[in-house]
Amino acid sequence: MAGKGNKQITEIANQLGLSPGTVSVVLNGRGDKVRISKATQKRVKDAAREMGYQPNIYARRLRNSGIEETSQVIAVFWNSGYADDIMGSFFRGLQHISDSKGYCVEFYVHMFEYGQLCDCEHIMTPTRFSGIIICGISDADAEFLNNHSFDIPIVCVFRNEKKYHSVYVDDYDIGINVARLFAQRGHKSVGFIGSNQNGPNSGLRKSGFINKCRDLGLHMDKIWMREEADRDFSSGFHAMKEILSLKNRPTAVFINVPEQAMGAVTACKSEQIIFQEEMELFSVGHSKSFEYFSPSISMVCTPVFEVAESALDLLMVVIRSEGNTPIARNLKAKYVFGDTCGDFNDRL
Repeated sequence: MAGKGNKQITEIANQLGLSPGTVSVVLNGRGDKVRISKATQKRVKDAAREMGYQPNIYARRLRNSGIEETSQVIAVFWNSGYADDIMGSFFRGLQHISDSKGYCVEFYVHMFEYGQLCDCEHIMTPTRFSGIIICGISDADAEFLNNHSFDIPIVCVFRNEKKYHSVYVDDYDIGINVARLFAQRGHKSVGFIGSNQNGPNSGLRKSGFINKCRDLGLHMDKIWMREEADRDFSSGFHAMKEILSLKNRPTAVFINVPEQAMGAVTACKSEQIIFQEEMELFSVGHSKSFEYFSPSISMVCTPVFEVAESALDLLMVVIRSEGNTPIARNLKAKYVFGDTCGDFNDRL
């Protein structure tokens, strides 16, 4: 027996003078792939909207639930190479805002390879999900998104995308503020440790830091800028050892990759560096272990829990309002000061 969704597809096809197969392909988000014209796709989608077309996935949930309101199915597309220790905070944030606001939602998690979001195109459709939250996209992934249009609400997190709804922190501003911090603390010569596998966020932090150092007259010799192939403890240790081996070395170093911070601090400890007297280190971070490491590491971190809350809240607003204008929410980064670097003279 044909379901309600199939009957609706037949009704739409009859109304528009199209085959049910064509209507089904369009509503499943595969119109471009089989070269159905944009005009025809628009006619189908407009008619489906007017007729209150309900994909089988939602109809089935509604029948099985025994209640009037069916849940929204929210997909979280997560970059498989993204930091493991922020994933827990992110999903706790999603659950917290869902519970506190009484959202009726189900979460679906889909992992994708960095730079390969395009492989997910076939499932980014309203017949599968109510909305999508995408975490950790590369420049290639952003290009894919910007070259396509989707008939489903999408929120990008940790990055500001003009075409889509976004929840992010200003990474360029973080770089500026670290340079300001070093200048306020009296440093004249500064260094930088990072990775040559820069993603868009770390690239923005680096640019903000370098440009503001130049504006403030802070000296940064090229040999004080260490960019390693890896993003781990060992690469941070090696980079810091290289800097410490120099006769003339900086008195403050910005570490742009969280995974390198403990290695850099350990290298300083091995050389018996006295923090806040001989040298200061400040890192990008997202780990509670930074606060409990000895010495504790001063850091700036993205408020992951709050980003997740804001992302789901924004997505639910968009789903209910059916708004098309992209909304961007810029959250403030958190600055946490430990043993390796002192505080600003004027708090941000």
